[in-house]
Amino acid sequence: MKFRRQSNRSNNKVAELTMLSANEFGRPLLVIVVLLVALLVSCVSIVYQAYEYRQLFNTQQQLVSHWDELQVEWGQLLLEQSALGANSKVEKKAKELLSMRVPEPESVEMISYE
Repeated sequence: MKFRRQSNRSNNKVAELTMLSANEFGRPLLVIVVLLVALLVSCVSIVYQAYEYRQLFNTQQQLVSHWDELQVEWGQLLLEQSALGANSKVEKKAKELLSMRVPEPESVEMISYE
């Protein structure tokens, strides 16, 4: 219990101890409760933000890893395209699949463009 000192008007040297009223006691208690609630909300929000940051960081790392895999695949596709586009490969596929052959020089006719 909290007490406060009151001076007696008739005798200044005598002090009385009286209890604080409910109104005087409740106001500081209300401030403490409000501050504790604010502290609790602040702590919970910090924990939530740390959790959210970790989740986003993990997602970002997965996306970077996927990006690297796509870059490797893109490089492989470019190599495959250049290999398949080589003249010898095209000629070989034309002979095998379409039974094409290189024409004889006497059967080739040159057309002039005017």
